[in-house]
Amino acid sequence: MTSPAPNPSEAPASTRAQQPHNPPTSLLLAAVGLVVVLISMPCLAQWAAVNNQEDAAKAVEVLGPLLAAAPAAHTLGTLMHSTPLLRHRFSDARLFGTGHMVEHHGYLLQRAEGGILFAWPRQSGRTGQAIYAWTSDAGLLTLPEGNGRWSGLGGMPSAAVLTLPGWQRLND
Repeated sequence: MTSPAPNPSEAPASTRAQQPHNPPTSLLLAAVGLVVVLISMPCLAQWAAVNNQEDAAKAVEVLGPLLAAAPAAHTLGTLMHSTPLLRHRFSDARLFGTGHMVEHHGYLLQRAEGGILFAWPRQSGRTGQAIYAWTSDAGLLTLPEGNGRWSGLGGMPSAAVLTLPGWQRLND
């Protein structure tokens, strides 16, 4: 009697694990992986920018009133380190120079003349699109930016920017 031919799916697991993929299968898996990465990256970048914007709005909403009530000599840096809660909330913030300008999650924050606190993207389009302002009269405001006019270390808006059309209150 002849024994039936062995079925590869009935081979011991250790033997099956050692069988290499054939080249077309490996190329197909690599191609699928590449497509997934190429599709996911722009979505992840957009998600990160939206989260940066949300964090900037929250930071301005928290720090604006505190900075307005603080002595003029207080910088954002000294304010962020003034209580355990603020130290924890802004533990990953990066201070520039004496702490007048701070980077937090892709946005730069700085107090302008008149006690206005501004937040604008470090790299417009990549880290965010909108700019934010807090004033004692209006509270938290946003202006969808989109054109890169206020971006980077030298791109801080001035108080005159608040006269532009398009500002919206966020805390109503």
